[in-house]
Amino acid sequence: MKKMVNKKADTIVLETVIFIILNIIFFVTMMIFVFRSGTSSYVYEQTYAKQIALIIDNAKPDMAIMFDISDLDDFLEKNNFPINEVFSIDKQNNKVFVKLGRNSGYSYRYFSDYDIELKANSNRLNIIVRNKS
Repeated sequence: MKKMVNKKADTIVLETVIFIILNIIFFVTMMIFVFRSGTSSYVYEQTYAKQIALIIDNAKPDMAIMFDISDLDDFLEKNNFPINEVFSIDKQNNKVFVKLGRNSGYSYRYFSDYDIELKANSNRLNIIVRNKS
């Protein structure tokens, strides 16, 4: 009879420990998500990546488009992040990458099959669209 009580106690303790560990993992994951979503870099990355992809999809060959990015000036200056590392293109997978932090970044796919070149200045992004050669 005594062994049966110990087995029940062992399973109750084990279940409680597993429950606490899973709750800790869940809350840490939620805090990371809330912290990441709460920063403006996440919003800027998504917004600019999607807007640039839409511009590329609506562009015709031999177009040069100037896109206003003056909203990023204060953010980049505050975080000491260089403008030439913010925007990039993955030509193999047709993706626009916007990266506003050392460990962050957001990519968005575009459908046009053009040769795209991005040149960022202090307050504008030049998007150059050419036919693939």
